[in-house]
Order: sequence, then C-alpha cells, then structure tokens
Amino acid sequence: MPSQELVATFLRLREHCEWIQTCFNTNKELFGSGVVRQEIMQRVAPAFFHELNKILIENYILQVCKLSDPAFTRVPVEIAGKKHREKRNNLTVAHVNELLQAEGLLTPEIQAASAGIMRYREIVNDARNKQISQSDKETAMTYIELGAHTEVEALAFFDYLYKYVDAVGVAVGSGPLDFSVTAGPGDVADLFKALNGGEYPRD
Repeated sequence: MPSQELVATFLRLREHCEWIQTCFNTNKELFGSGVVRQEIMQRVAPAFFHELNKILIENYILQVCKLSDPAFTRVPVEIAGKKHREKRNNLTVAHVNELLQAEGLLTPEIQAASAGIMRYREIVNDARNKQISQSDKETAMTYIELGAHTEVEALAFFDYLYKYVDAVGVAVGSGPLDFSVTAGPGDVADLFKALNGGEYPRD
C-alpha cells in the first residue's frame, strides 16, 4: 500500500504535468493552427501576439525544467547566527522516483519514461539556465536562441510524460489519466471567435 506522502506528492506533480500540457497546447493553438488565425493576429495586434509567443515558449521551457530538476536542492539558511545549507525537496520526477524506490514501486517502465523526460531536458536546459532563469552575458550578446528543437522531439517528450504519469498512477493506485486535450469554454478557440466577429475561423 503506497504511503499518503507518495500519493499526495504524485498527484501534485501530475497537476504540474497537466499545466505543462496546457502551456504547450495554448501556444500551438495560437501560433501553429493555420493561416486564418495567423492573419487575424497580424491584423488585430501583431506586437502583442509576438510578445505572447515568446512568453509562452519561455514559460513552457521553465516548467519542463522544473519538472525534471534534481530531487532536492540545498539552500542557505541561518540558524542561531550560523550559516547552514538546508536540504529542500523539489516537486520533480526525480523526487517522486526516490519515494517510489523507497517503497519498492519503481518499475522499469517508470525508469524508461523518466529517462525519456530527462533526454528532452538536455535539449532545453541551456535555454533555461542561460536565457530564462538567468541571463548569461556571452549568450545574450550573440542573440542566439538556445533550446530550439523540432515538434517531433516535443511530441516524443509528451509521449514519455504520459507513460510516466500513467505508470506511476497505476503503481500508487490512482490509475492513468488522459490530459492531452485541454480545450474548454473560454479558451483560444473562443478568443479567435471574438476576434473574428463572432464566427469560429476555419482554415
């Protein structure tokens, strides 16, 4: 029987995975969904949508890297006038895997999916470290965008993410969960309807 801590930690991590999917889907619906929508954005507010595209991409990369960060971080604290480094657990795949390992629930399937997630991290982590969470001067002066990759690589990441979440969900008794579709009332489709005079634009 999995511990309450493991189940609660996994469920919170799964919410983070759902948010990553939402960020990806929103960006794709805005900027990868056809000529008609592109024309509407160019007509209505090109500068705003250009800025929004960059914000969504940066946030997506940041969220992916947070998910795949180490299991813990040591942060400086001061106790009774003395400086120490306190261990703080991170809500990450690595931390959930540590909890699974401790309870004998870490399966080869979970490990394989984790490895796939980490391979994607390797693609985008330089962008996170040098351009998003920090601004590396040498990188900034070159105007080179780090972390560029194909849609195939991004979709492969999500395939590993689904496999991970489903396998862990089964292991802890929560079952699988399909969160690949995040559309709903008030989403990007409704935005374009409003921008298109009350009609859903069709490509």
